[in-house]
Amino acid sequence: MITDADFVDAHVHYWQPSVNDWYEALRSRPIYRDILPGDFPASAAHVHVSAVSSPRSVLAEARWLEILRRETGFPSAVIGTTDPALPFTDIEASLRAQAESPAFRGLRVFSGLDPAAGTTRRLFRLVADHDWIFEIITQPAGVPSYLPAIKDAPDTTFVLEHAGWPGGAEPEQFRQWREAIAALAAFDNVDCKISGLGMALRTTDPARLRPFVETCLDLFGVDRCFFGSNFPVDSIAGTYADLMGAYRRTTAALSDEDQHKLFAANARHRYRLPG
Repeated sequence: MITDADFVDAHVHYWQPSVNDWYEALRSRPIYRDILPGDFPASAAHVHVSAVSSPRSVLAEARWLEILRRETGFPSAVIGTTDPALPFTDIEASLRAQAESPAFRGLRVFSGLDPAAGTTRRLFRLVADHDWIFEIITQPAGVPSYLPAIKDAPDTTFVLEHAGWPGGAEPEQFRQWREAIAALAAFDNVDCKISGLGMALRTTDPARLRPFVETCLDLFGVDRCFFGSNFPVDSIAGTYADLMGAYRRTTAALSDEDQHKLFAANARHRYRLPG
């Protein structure tokens, strides 16, 4: 059986605003306090996902993370970011600089990305050429705009963050969410990161999370899903233990092998982490 120490947490955020105040969008929130590797329960690995909201901070954060990794062993992998409004030469230069860290695995763009733009098509090609990952962050209404670009990028590895960020648990919201992620699941090069449900649904109640977790597993299959905590952001819904306990209960009926895939092996494979 998977233990906490075996768990590969595929979505965490480290930040240290007492030293590096890089996250303007978070300044008014209670979660905006120093969050470092030691603030998490023991896990086998952490994938840090950049949440910087200023392009000027991207490389500074990358340098800080690399120092942290050398001192603590964490993060195990990094998903960086870029500003899609920059000239493409600047985007490429920024990503190459971030990729100087051996922990760099790819990027996400939190806002401002137009999936139909020529820059986005070039970005997806660059990601494929370097065997990086592009993590998609969108709510259901935004999914259709991604589909043509994903179809034209069959060699690019995509990970859908936050299980497609459902808008809520009402029947119509659930239907819209399921329809959207089903369209993404049709592409073999898209994985599903089951994360952010505490943030989206404001709960860690296993009964309320179960339909979303089971739908992800049904549409993508066990081999293309893995879990992330999205902490500290998901702490708005409960504790880390609450959330992980809920995910464990929603998958308790699966075989030990499938649970190991979801909580460890799949993320280890996708982010190229040592076994």
